[in-house]
Amino acid sequence: MLARCRRQVMITAFMLVASAGGASAQDVGDKLELCMSCHGETGKPQLQGVPALAGRPAADLAAQLGLFRNGTRQNQQMVMAKRLTDEEIDALAAYFAQQAP
Repeated sequence: MLARCRRQVMITAFMLVASAGGASAQDVGDKLELCMSCHGETGKPQLQGVPALAGRPAADLAAQLGLFRNGTRQNQQMVMAKRLTDEEIDALAAYFAQQAP
């Protein structure tokens, strides 16, 4: 129960920051939850073969998401990136970059 509350607080805080940057808070929050399902709440995945995102530079994370979005980089699990806006990419990259590695 505590973990679920913590997760919701993290998502809500992220949504507020993302919306201040111009992205739709609900859309970005939903996409963050999707990212967390594989990469973990703080960018430290529990699944084998899933890369850690925590503490990586935001510019690098944004660039990788851009490559998935435009199809240069391909992965079945990352097709969701095709629907991301520039603002959403920046918000997601900033969130994971701020997490402790």
